[in-house]
Amino acid sequence: MDVTTNSERTGPDATSRVLGRVTSAGVMMADAVAERLAAGGLGPARALGATREEIVPHVRTSPHLRDGVFDNPEPPEGSITPDRQVLADMARRPGRPRRPVMVTVPTFDAPSPLAVTWLGHATAIVDIDGARIITDPVLSRRCSPSQLVGPGRMHAAPLSARQLPPIDVVVISHDHYDHLDMDTVTTIAATQPEAVFVTTIGVAAHLMAWGIAEDRIRQADWWDEIVVATRGGELRFTCGPARHFSGRWLARNLTQWGSWAIAGHTHRVFFSGDTGHTERFEDLGAKLGPFDLTLIAVGAYDVMWPDIHVNPEEALSVHRLVSPGSGADSVMIPIHWGTFNLARHPWGEPIARLRAASRHGDPTVLVPQPGGSIDLEHRTGTGVAHPSWWEVSA
Repeated sequence: MDVTTNSERTGPDATSRVLGRVTSAGVMMADAVAERLAAGGLGPARALGATREEIVPHVRTSPHLRDGVFDNPEPPEGSITPDRQVLADMARRPGRPRRPVMVTVPTFDAPSPLAVTWLGHATAIVDIDGARIITDPVLSRRCSPSQLVGPGRMHAAPLSARQLPPIDVVVISHDHYDHLDMDTVTTIAATQPEAVFVTTIGVAAHLMAWGIAEDRIRQADWWDEIVVATRGGELRFTCGPARHFSGRWLARNLTQWGSWAIAGHTHRVFFSGDTGHTERFEDLGAKLGPFDLTLIAVGAYDVMWPDIHVNPEEALSVHRLVSPGSGADSVMIPIHWGTFNLARHPWGEPIARLRAASRHGDPTVLVPQPGGSIDLEHRTGTGVAHPSWWEVSA
């Protein structure tokens, strides 16, 4: 969720709707100014990414465009205009932990058949069949175009982008700042020349604007498949549906958003990215499931924006839809919580609700602390604290 631009079409951070509606002419003018600054490489403006003109060639043939932008097939279910009370609630920062969050500095050997290391928010390192991928890498201090303002981390990053182990594939779900960080991806590109970037259509324009070579980027629309040769063999990435939106400036939904189904020769992994609940996940489960491991967003939900972020109970439903019949044999790792203060719920509430909602026949829910690693072949942890470690900070 992009919380730094204060003008989202949906979501909590729509300050412009409270202070007065921005006219179409004003938006176009602001876009033009930002694009000129970004094109000149001036300061944080570069982090805004590609211009509209640079994005359009990547997406113009998509069947999912409506009047030149992407949209959700499902209509919105709730209000998207925060009132003064919502803004006051957010200013009190209820999502901050009461005590310091436990962070582990991970260590890495050769890639395992199936393992996961959570680095915070939607960033995780996943070993699958001898290959190693990283999801939505954001390791900067703030999820913002500027490191001076915007939502800051509530715990330290377990490691820096330069300290990452060798990565085969960087998977990106969409272009919001808390899922696509310029400094992190450009550092990976510079320090890991063999890494391939797999993303949704249009996002490639941002990567290319930041100097990442086009031949290192693969992009897909919903239901498209990408095959990447890795040191562990071929991995198949299928871009699945998600219920969300995109944008790094005032112009919205120029690039696609999505979930990802990742298949090796033995194991399957599902990564939700950012999403509200949608029955379209049932189609994904029927076509591509079940999965040995799911990484599903559980935080940043609110009654004001129910259709773009799942709550913990809905996150369990997403797992059941994409991985039908898998039961406790599959593992669910909750992501998109505990790192950035993006909503009004208390810091530990997503995990408390997730555990309370889990029932017989549901997946095994494992909650590594930031930097904690879990070997899913043997269900053992490296640097993982007590299963209820999060209760200390909540």
